[in-house]
Amino acid sequence: MVGDVSPLVTCRHLVLGAVGLATAVLFLAVAVAAKGDAGSPRGRVQTTKTFHLAAGRATRTFTFRERSGVILLNRLTVLHGVRATVDARIPNVAGARVSAGPDRDDPSLSCRREGRFDVCTQGAEWCPMPKATWHFRLVKHSGPAGPVRFEYLVAPPPPQE
Repeated sequence: MVGDVSPLVTCRHLVLGAVGLATAVLFLAVAVAAKGDAGSPRGRVQTTKTFHLAAGRATRTFTFRERSGVILLNRLTVLHGVRATVDARIPNVAGARVSAGPDRDDPSLSCRREGRFDVCTQGAEWCPMPKATWHFRLVKHSGPAGPVRFEYLVAPPPPQE
């Protein structure tokens, strides 16, 4: 699922289905609002980054501080026709990836069209991740100029019913 990324956290493969992902996102939105992580600037957890990129190839690197937990959301939204990937790393600990564009070899990657945009969500193994600063590398391989939005969220898993 994470391609040629190394080193990786090894866990049993538990891919989020569409219902599980929707439940996780809803749970997380409620938990973040209730917990008030945004109350202190130092404790703020950033989970979304949007870049406005020119046509053709572009690369951006950035970081997010994430709490401990499991990867609940790994999503890339691009204009239709854009091919892009984002590699996520906790250096020497863990890694993940999400792609927008054709990838028939990854059954845990789900892309859907929403108007002018392609929204691609990568299913994730629920491996325990430490509180850390994640390092990201976004590569826009090709496509028209426009916004590229990346969403990434690590938090405790929702309670199982």
